[in-house]
Amino acid sequence: MSDAVQEVLRLERCTRRFGARVALLDANLTLQPGLVGLLGPNGAGKTTFLRLAAGLIRPTSGRLTWLGGHQRWDPALANQIAMSSDGDQLPVQDTASEFVSMLLRCAGLGADDADQRAAHVLTRLGLDEKRHAPISTLSRGQRQRVKLAQAFALPSALVLLDEPLNGLDPVWRIEVAALMREAAARGACVVVSSHILEEVEAIAERLVLLYRGRVVAAGTQGDIRALLRTRGTAVRIRTDDPRGLARALLQETDMSALQFEPGVLLVRAERLAAVHQALPSAVVATGARVHQVETEGDDLVSLFAALGEEMR
Repeated sequence: MSDAVQEVLRLERCTRRFGARVALLDANLTLQPGLVGLLGPNGAGKTTFLRLAAGLIRPTSGRLTWLGGHQRWDPALANQIAMSSDGDQLPVQDTASEFVSMLLRCAGLGADDADQRAAHVLTRLGLDEKRHAPISTLSRGQRQRVKLAQAFALPSALVLLDEPLNGLDPVWRIEVAALMREAAARGACVVVSSHILEEVEAIAERLVLLYRGRVVAAGTQGDIRALLRTRGTAVRIRTDDPRGLARALLQETDMSALQFEPGVLLVRAERLAAVHQALPSAVVATGARVHQVETEGDDLVSLFAALGEEMR
């Protein structure tokens, strides 16, 4: 990819329907080189997004632009886009080496070059001794590494990885993450799809949140974490004096509702940050012992739901 290409993929009001079902709705997004986490619960539209980005399907409406200029799928893009799909869809009768080498030959490499590249990437992923074994004989984790090997075999501009860490043990998760970072350092845009925030958070620089087919948020990890902090709905305080602490808090800040449970004070407020700020002085004033403070509704699922409702 040319150093001048800074816009790898642009979606403009992209919608994809499968009959009556809307899998992606009016998506606007621009992706640049770097590591991007694509997050969302199951059924959010992540796989549809990746298939659109890979050119495997077309939008029902809207426009995609690849590498700053291609607005229609061009065979020349095939060598610039790599994808590792979720699920086990490998040709089990082939060996790992045959599978990866065949895809490289389809991309235009000569037979010797394709074999050498296949051997190199399979060795990098710990499959040197297994590369001539039929894929049917490989374990789940080994098959996952075969899929990832073909995605990293060429220096593509756009690398699309659907649940890439599924089935991998911790050692190979670290190695695959290293491959992602190396690709991004070369100038590629590496999109990592997952439904697990913590998994992607350790890898990606930027995050895209999908919910019910909508892009509900996109930005840096700091941007998304800031949204999480501001979306809390209540503070649950475990204390030996719930009522005394409630009286002290009422003198410090506004609250919309208080709820008492044995050993627990549940505080609801429009500005939970103010509750957190007022809590230390309230504790000092009452002498209450506080055992635990939790913010409810600041998890990723709650954020998806809240942002999705706002976009209705």
